[in-house]
Amino acid sequence: MSKELMVKYETNGQEITLTQSDVKNFLVTGDADKVTDKEFKLFMELCKAQKLNPFLREAYLIKFGNDANIITGKDVFLKRARANESFRGFKAGIIVQNERGIEKREGTFYLKGQENLVGGWASIYIKDWDVPFDHTVALSEFNKGTATWKNMPAIMIRKVALVQALREAFPDDLSQLYAAEEMGTDPAIEESIVLENKEDDYIGNNDRKKLFELAENKEDIVKAVLKKHGYESTQTIRRQDFKAIHEDIERLLRLSKTEDESIEDAEVVEEEEDFLKGTPFEG
Repeated sequence: MSKELMVKYETNGQEITLTQSDVKNFLVTGDADKVTDKEFKLFMELCKAQKLNPFLREAYLIKFGNDANIITGKDVFLKRARANESFRGFKAGIIVQNERGIEKREGTFYLKGQENLVGGWASIYIKDWDVPFDHTVALSEFNKGTATWKNMPAIMIRKVALVQALREAFPDDLSQLYAAEEMGTDPAIEESIVLENKEDDYIGNNDRKKLFELAENKEDIVKAVLKKHGYESTQTIRRQDFKAIHEDIERLLRLSKTEDESIEDAEVVEEEEDFLKGTPFEG
């Protein structure tokens, strides 16, 4: 059996441990069982390289059919641009066609029925540049006819223009990052990321709290038991394993308190040594 993929990195002062199981169970929208090892690897390495926190929805995987798309959360682009000392602001809007011709308009307002929406634009202002970085996109190239595109085409095409302009203006900060609007997927999916139908399979915050309270807040005991059950974090404990983990924490806590006491029963000693094997209390 191959070793599970895992990456570790820091972002915004927080250490992120991302495993293939984490991605499959929490960060895939669509058919998680059809995501290939290569697609898992690409997603995890991109998160590491770009310091994205997928647990804050800064990135997630969409898998429908044969294709997998790596999507960047909607807030990442502007957040990273604003953190760049060369960023001096932006303007963005839509391009419409009316009786006067083609117009670039800031914002997203236009008169449906009297004007045709044909595109979007964005201008990025950069320190020491004499002119802004300008970018335009055509509506026909991105409108995939999904519900959100039908209901909010102006908002969508403006967003496409803005994120593409930001990526070209700041490639070091945004290279290889793509918004849902660019990839032909409905950004409404972002609001219902896979947590929606999988959270019932995993323990909640109250159960996690119970485990630490049972262990008298001794993190090493919790980690030792999780390791024996094949878990890296309490975030991914399945409900079906909760009872066994609860019992083992209780048992390991008891053994850790008595390991220095004299135990005459050889069978008890052997049982204790086997249970403590591979934990911080082995010894």
